[in-house]
Amino acid sequence: MDKRMITVIIIAILVVSGIGATVFLDIGRSDSNNPLAGEIRIDAKGRKVAIPDNLDNGIVTIGGNGPLRFLSIFDVNDKLIQVDESDVKDKGGKAYSYTYPYDEFPPDMYHPWNKLETETVERIGKKSPSLIIVQESVYNNYKDNCDILAKSYTLIVLHEQSDVNLWKDDFILSDWYVSNIRLIGDMIGKPERAEEHISDVNGIIADIRGLISNSDIKTYVAGLTNKGSNELITTFPSYLPLMLVDGENAYKGTESGRADLEVEKITSDIMPNTGMIVIDPSSSDKLTTVNSQKVMEYIYGLSENERPPIYITLPMISYRANYDCVLAGSYYMAHLLYGTVSLEEVEEKIVDVFQAYYGDAGINVYEDMKEFFRNETSKNGQEMPLLGEVKIELNGGKYRFITA
Repeated sequence: MDKRMITVIIIAILVVSGIGATVFLDIGRSDSNNPLAGEIRIDAKGRKVAIPDNLDNGIVTIGGNGPLRFLSIFDVNDKLIQVDESDVKDKGGKAYSYTYPYDEFPPDMYHPWNKLETETVERIGKKSPSLIIVQESVYNNYKDNCDILAKSYTLIVLHEQSDVNLWKDDFILSDWYVSNIRLIGDMIGKPERAEEHISDVNGIIADIRGLISNSDIKTYVAGLTNKGSNELITTFPSYLPLMLVDGENAYKGTESGRADLEVEKITSDIMPNTGMIVIDPSSSDKLTTVNSQKVMEYIYGLSENERPPIYITLPMISYRANYDCVLAGSYYMAHLLYGTVSLEEVEEKIVDVFQAYYGDAGINVYEDMKEFFRNETSKNGQEMPLLGEVKIELNGGKYRFITA
C-alpha cells in the first residue's frame, strides 16, 4: 500500500468473534514516523510482530499488572486511548500513577481489570489503535480475543511481572525486564530511551549495592500490600528492598509470596529477635482489626529497651511490584541498617530513581506520594509519614500509630 496515501479506509470484519463489521476512517498522511517501522520483533509469547509505522491512532494497554507501568517509562502518555481500570481508580503505591492524570480518564478510556471480554474487544476495535500492549496472563486467559485484535492491529505481549526476580545473580536487571523495555522501545520508536533506562537502573542497583556495610539487625516487614491492603500479620520472606542491601529478614519462612502469620508466632518467635520494624502505609485501613491490634498491643507493652523502632517505607507492591519503589525502599533500608547514606541523601536519590523511570515527570512523584499517604493514613486515624519513624499510642481503647 502507498504510505503517502491521504485517506485510508480499513474495513475489519471480525467474523470469528461474531462482532460484525466495523469501518474505521483515518484521514491524514500516513508517512512512517518510526525508522524501525516494518521490522519484526519477537514478543513474550514468541509471536513475530511487525513494528507499526506510527502511533497516530493511539495506544491501548490491557492488564493492570505491567503494561502501563512499563509504557510510562517512555513519555507517550498523550498517545493513550484506553487503559486498565486499575490504572485509573487505584493510585496508592503505584508511582507511575503520579506522573500523569490517569485518574481523570473518563469511563470510555478504561476497561475491566485484567480482562479482555468481547465488549472490550468491540470498544477497542472502534478506536482502531496503532498499538496494543497486553499483559502475558491476560493473553493466556483471553487468547482468542487477543488473536482477533492482532489480525487487524499491532499487538504485543509483555512478559509477566515478577515480584522477586528484578535482578540476576550479578545484580544487573533480569532478562525478562530488559526484554519488555526493549520491545516497547522499538515498537514506539524510542530504542535509545530503552537503553538509557536500562543503563540508569543498572547504575542505581550498583549504587545501592555500594552502600552495604555490616549490621546484625533483623527486620520484620509488616502490612505489605498484596491483593489489597493487609494487616500487620502479613509479611514477605522475599522482600526486595531488604534483599538488595543484604539485610536479614526476621521472618525465615520459605513462601514464594506473601505470608499471613499467626499473632502468637509474631509475638513469641519473631518479635523477640527483631531489631527493627518496617511498615507499608497501605496497611493503615487494616490497623483496627483484631490481629493488627494484638500485634500493636504487644509492641506497646514492651519496655523501652525491648521495643524495636518502627519505620514507614514506600509500598513495594501495588498490582504487582513497583520496581521504582523497590529501589527507593532499598536506599531507605541502607540508611536504616548501615547509616552509609543520610536521610536527606536518600530522599535525593529517590527523586533520581523516579527520574530514571519517568524523566521530568518523575521529579514530583515522591512529594506527591508523601502527600497521598499523609492524607490516606490520616483518614484512617493514623500518622504514617513516608520514611518517618512512628510509635504506638493507646487512645480511646484503640492502638494507633503517631509520629515518633
